[in-house]
Amino acid sequence: MKGKSLLLLLFIFLVIESRSQDKDAYFIYKNNDTVTQVDGVDYLIKLFKLKRSQEKIENKKVNFSFFPTDTENAGGRVLVSSFNATFYLGDKENTKNSTIYLIPYISFNNQFGLELYPTIWLEKNSWNFVGEYFVLNFPQETWGLGGDSPDSHETFVDGKQIRFHQNVLKGILPNLAIGIGYQYDKHFELEIEDDEARTKHPNLPETIKSTTVSSGISLPIVYDTRKNINNPQQGMYAGITYLYNDTALGSDDKWQSLFMDFRKYYSIPFARSILGFRSYYWTILSGDVPYFDLPSTRSEPGTGSASRGLQKDRYRSKDMLFIESEYRFNISRNGFLGGVVFVNTTSASEYESRKFEYWKPAIGTGIRLKFNKYTKVNVAFDIGFSKDYTNVYLKIGEVF
Repeated sequence: MKGKSLLLLLFIFLVIESRSQDKDAYFIYKNNDTVTQVDGVDYLIKLFKLKRSQEKIENKKVNFSFFPTDTENAGGRVLVSSFNATFYLGDKENTKNSTIYLIPYISFNNQFGLELYPTIWLEKNSWNFVGEYFVLNFPQETWGLGGDSPDSHETFVDGKQIRFHQNVLKGILPNLAIGIGYQYDKHFELEIEDDEARTKHPNLPETIKSTTVSSGISLPIVYDTRKNINNPQQGMYAGITYLYNDTALGSDDKWQSLFMDFRKYYSIPFARSILGFRSYYWTILSGDVPYFDLPSTRSEPGTGSASRGLQKDRYRSKDMLFIESEYRFNISRNGFLGGVVFVNTTSASEYESRKFEYWKPAIGTGIRLKFNKYTKVNVAFDIGFSKDYTNVYLKIGEVF
């Protein structure tokens, strides 16, 4: 409880400290500086000799970004596409930009997935709609429970997943919103490929059923001073979401969780760079939680993009703590090419004692290609390193 109290105090401090920082510092990429900035759209227009005015491009109601790539996961080689749509539903001066991320992918083994992440802000930030929807047909890797499960415990679990998460928040004060939501997660046709996995790996629990359902009410509260969700320049984000699952709502079991997410950004004008910090704390408060709904690495609410340098779901337990710092900088003067360096550490608690005894640090670097200078959407190429793992991450938009 002491650790939870300290995190709550940190949350309150960050909110109070940031009250004076409502403005997003655009002195790195000011709107009136975009005439001299260059992005991927400019190069495409030049390459294909298209005739489109800068004014028409700048005043588009909806800006789209698209990037195809491939990667590796438990199902083998995967073809991935990432789509981003950015638009405003109010005056840009007093309304945050809305975004929709669509990520379809398919493997050469006829496995597929479709993920959708809409974040919609109405005029003057009066209402905020945040969703997270999955349809997945992919095997998953798991290593059992705890903060230091060995590589030898790796086990493949075939299965499908459906997710429907929707929060609706009402702005009650400048940058502060509270709301309510519904979260539904169903894992079905789960099958452990290795029949002897439970015998060989005692930390793989018997709670892995062929079908599990979690259904509950979420209560989010968010304080957000960022102006641009795609690429925050300054400000902060602090969010707390309480989740209550109940059998009366169709859940297999009654259980509760809490997710606390903090992000802070500092612009450094003389260096044309940004220093960002992120930390989250994800904990199960009570109840029996289905195995694949427990906190795990790179599966946190949202896009699950934290813990670069660690494998997805590598560590799983009742509690997860993550801390990261990232430095973002320009490489080219025209803003098209940039870079990042980052360092992070992740800890999953020991399942029985719930103590954070093991920390898994990672470092990495990456480059940024400015796809659209008006929406500030980047194409991100990152590589993360930890003690026993290295991976490349490609996506549209910043990691946080």
